[in-house]
Amino acid sequence: MSQRTTKLSGKNILLIGGSSGIGFAVAEQALQDGAHITISSSTEDRISKSVNSLRTNFPEQADNVRSYVADLSSKTELERTVEGLLQYAAKDSPIDHIVFTAGDVPPLDPLPEASFDHIDAFFAVRFYGAITVAKYAPKYMVPAKSSSITLTSGTQAHKPTMWLPPAIGCVVEGLMRGLAVTLPPIRVNVVSPGFILTEIIERLPKEMSENAIERHKQQSLTKDVGYPGDTAEAYLYFMRDSFVTGSVLVTNGGVFLV
Repeated sequence: MSQRTTKLSGKNILLIGGSSGIGFAVAEQALQDGAHITISSSTEDRISKSVNSLRTNFPEQADNVRSYVADLSSKTELERTVEGLLQYAAKDSPIDHIVFTAGDVPPLDPLPEASFDHIDAFFAVRFYGAITVAKYAPKYMVPAKSSSITLTSGTQAHKPTMWLPPAIGCVVEGLMRGLAVTLPPIRVNVVSPGFILTEIIERLPKEMSENAIERHKQQSLTKDVGYPGDTAEAYLYFMRDSFVTGSVLVTNGGVFLV
């Protein structure tokens, strides 16, 4: 067995937002490495399809896949929802790693028309959800440097094209640094993806998605967009390297240099 495999073999990994996109790709690779995973998402239908797919594609690891419905969009229910999720994920053994890729995409109003409720909706899952996970997670995790929490920001934090998404990315990266010095020995890091071809892009009207893909290919030094299976490697790295914390790993095709 390779050293890479032994580092995640038998580990208990919670993937919040693991039913699609990057989170699902992390789930696939963690299973290949012998991990036990719990994936959560906001709807039963989405989770059911993802679990069935994982168990079909990895029949030898079928018993290593569990799921839990957790809607993080309601602030009034957030603490109860998150603690229920953590209790479920840790019911057989403490959690070793948490990967947080969850995030809804509310409509982006023009700044002159935006309300505080509209702004709050953008922060509900990615910021308040992440804070709540960090608040309760240590009770359910292995208290060692081998344990980690990995959050998700994005290229918009440092190369914005819109007015609100950069604020969310920056606040998540700032939160990560605060958590990194608050939760030792548990490590906390952030992955910052660029334009990744996920189901969200594919659900756009065909012409709109094709234009977006072509535009981002031209803006990338790799002359291609990102793919979940590649970006997932960043999350696996943070889980494997027990000496990295307080860091941002960028996976965006070099767009900062264009």
